[in-house]
Amino acid sequence: MRFHLTRRGFLSASALVSASAVFGRPGFAQEYPSKKIDYIIPYNAGGMSDNISRLLGEKLTALTGQQVINDYKPGAGGAIGANYFMATPADGYTLLQSTNSFYGIIPLVTKVQYKPLEDLVPLVLIGDAPMVIAVNPAVPATNLQELIAYAKANPSALAYGTSGKGTVGHLSGEWLQKQAGIKLLHIPYNGTPAALQATLSNEAQIVFGPESAEHIAAGTLKGIAVLGSKRWDKLSDLPTTEEAGIPGWAPRSWHTVSIQAAAPEEVKQKLNSLINGILEQPDVKQKIIGFGLIPGIASYDEVKKRAQEDYEQFGALIRDAGLAVAN
Repeated sequence: MRFHLTRRGFLSASALVSASAVFGRPGFAQEYPSKKIDYIIPYNAGGMSDNISRLLGEKLTALTGQQVINDYKPGAGGAIGANYFMATPADGYTLLQSTNSFYGIIPLVTKVQYKPLEDLVPLVLIGDAPMVIAVNPAVPATNLQELIAYAKANPSALAYGTSGKGTVGHLSGEWLQKQAGIKLLHIPYNGTPAALQATLSNEAQIVFGPESAEHIAAGTLKGIAVLGSKRWDKLSDLPTTEEAGIPGWAPRSWHTVSIQAAAPEEVKQKLNSLINGILEQPDVKQKIIGFGLIPGIASYDEVKKRAQEDYEQFGALIRDAGLAVAN
């Protein structure tokens, strides 16, 4: 038997197939979200990621009417939570509280069960954690050029303390050495507080990160610069490394909410819109500033581009430092 398809019939059939492709996918049988959302936090309670997830979870619940449930999966620098997350259905009903480290650092220095950018995508820019360069007052430098000049004249005489090998702080030191043509000594400590204390006591001379802000304000550390191109209102007199003569990309730490790349595109765009709307609320912005971040708003495409840049730039630093592992 032969069937003759008219132009009208063809168009009707095409429309039916298109509608089935969209609404037949998980999550589109009903308006998203139509059920609870699981929110994976890959760290212990009480830290920055916990603060952010509690804030966004409460706001998302109020906005959508669907409960957002925080689920803590700490360990291995975030890798355990990420691996757990990747094993969940890619339907948009499980989210991962994350940072750019899940794209540019963790998959390159730790064995994980996902490929950055291929399997995982960031949805929003919650905020940047300013990577401040701070030094002990005994260091004879008050700005970046003076610090570089002293380090060139005294190779390996300056040590920088970090919370461990392969961290943003460690890679910030690797970046500065590469960009300035200097040699520093890296001392990994058991956590950021220990690295900060070591710099205060002059056991280490340099530390990277926002945790030094109160000590700079008190005069117990000297602020040199903020990595990148954004000044920080909390230390508004401190120039950026771009202003100080090192243009282009610099190591950065920023917070996001991630989703599996295989989730429906409509869900990704919807979540970007929902969360950006929350981030624009004045009370939310003030809380994010209170967490020590520089608030940010970015489209879905813009934040994906950020992750791509960090994957490439951190990757080069990690390979140069001999830190890369095979996955």
